[in-house]
Amino acid sequence: MGGSDVDESDSADGSDRDPGPVAPEEIGPAGAMIAAAFTGSVIAFAGFGLFLLFGDVGLILAGIGLLVVLASPAAYLRYRQLYR
Repeated sequence: MGGSDVDESDSADGSDRDPGPVAPEEIGPAGAMIAAAFTGSVIAFAGFGLFLLFGDVGLILAGIGLLVVLASPAAYLRYRQLYR
């Protein structure tokens, strides 16, 4: 009753695992989309912050960031459509 999924040889906190380096081909298109969307959101937030200080320059940067955020899912869907 009340069994455990953890073997006696496994550590519950994962301290026995060494993650090692991650190669680009292990990330895949979904991971790349997440990274691109995150980068775009950082650019957009920086642009909105700069908009308060510099006006139009910040607004342009915010627009570019939002474009990256919105384009990354569209690029992923296009990738899935082409390589299915």
